[in-house]
Amino acid sequence: MSKYAIAFVLHSKSNTTVCHRVIEGESREAALRSFFDQELKDYYSEDDQGFYYFKEDFFDDRSPSGSIIEL
Repeated sequence: MSKYAIAFVLHSKSNTTVCHRVIEGESREAALRSFFDQELKDYYSEDDQGFYYFKEDFFDDRSPSGSIIEL
């Protein structure tokens, strides 16, 4: 199983927070899903739609909020 370093910047009106974890997963997609489930449930809905919006923010062409690196 591969390991991935994943970081995501959460912006709010009061502050900016960086979430960072090393996640093991079968694929990048599986690692992102695990990261989402563990770290971001409070910021997005806990369903496939929430994960979709998370990925949109993560990979935004203009201003991506996330980074994933295979270790």
